[in-house]
Amino acid sequence: VELHRHSEQLVWFDLQPDGVAGFISIYIWLDEKNAIIETGPACGLENIMQGIAMAGLTPEEIDWVLPTHIHLDHFGGGGHLLRELPNAQALVHPKALKHVLDPQLLWEGSRAFLGQIAEMYGEPLPVAPDRVTVVEDGTVVDFGGTQLRALHTPGHASHHVAWVGDRDVFVGDALGLWYPGLDHAFPVTPPRYNHALALESLDRLAALDTEWLHYTHFGPRAARDGTAIAQVRREFEAWLTLIAEGIATGEDAAATTERLLAERPGLTQTEVSMGLHQAGTHLGSVRGMRGWLDAQL
Repeated sequence: VELHRHSEQLVWFDLQPDGVAGFISIYIWLDEKNAIIETGPACGLENIMQGIAMAGLTPEEIDWVLPTHIHLDHFGGGGHLLRELPNAQALVHPKALKHVLDPQLLWEGSRAFLGQIAEMYGEPLPVAPDRVTVVEDGTVVDFGGTQLRALHTPGHASHHVAWVGDRDVFVGDALGLWYPGLDHAFPVTPPRYNHALALESLDRLAALDTEWLHYTHFGPRAARDGTAIAQVRREFEAWLTLIAEGIATGEDAAATTERLLAERPGLTQTEVSMGLHQAGTHLGSVRGMRGWLDAQL
């Protein structure tokens, strides 16, 4: 694990679950109190503990675990990690609580959707009720000198939370997938995706005066006075238009995905560079967007 220092308050590292580099970023917020932002899947536990040590912290010095949402690649390792961090509380959206306490349905759904990848990530463990707290929209977490605020950002998932600092926003999957070297972020829209809510969340994030968008997939992206989020919105709308055309002409999801890969700049590179992790993501996103469109008819 290689630690990157972004600022006085923030370090991050590549979790490399199952040895795959450049896919999941883990962030550590440092102040009088300390937090892990995202945990990644269960199979990343050893690397996350290494990252904590490299940041100069003991397990006892982590006060909070702040997932953006509880999908396996973001909080699948949450229950495992909390067993290693005796003083930490997980802070989650109210709609996530029941699945954090009992992840069985989440696990079954993840296995059905992700298949082989879910098995590689590993099964989530339940979190004890006294180790998790729900955060309402606007809840402020005080680290001593600095604060992070919970911003409910549903769309990708109904229980999605972005964590907002003065210059930094941890965006989870609310602004899609982005990889350094690509100037584009792309939608990631799983089953039960809600496009209307996703655009409202984009607008909430766009209204923030921030310098950095910290992606889980992958790394810090400069906000560039709002131009980065504007690009995300254009991409989401382009996907929706293309997918709606596919529905209208009777095209199946796989054919629509092939058309997206051909027409959207940089999208093919994400499939090549991320291999198995990304292999079914775009097809799943097409199905998620199709599901939302079908529900509007």
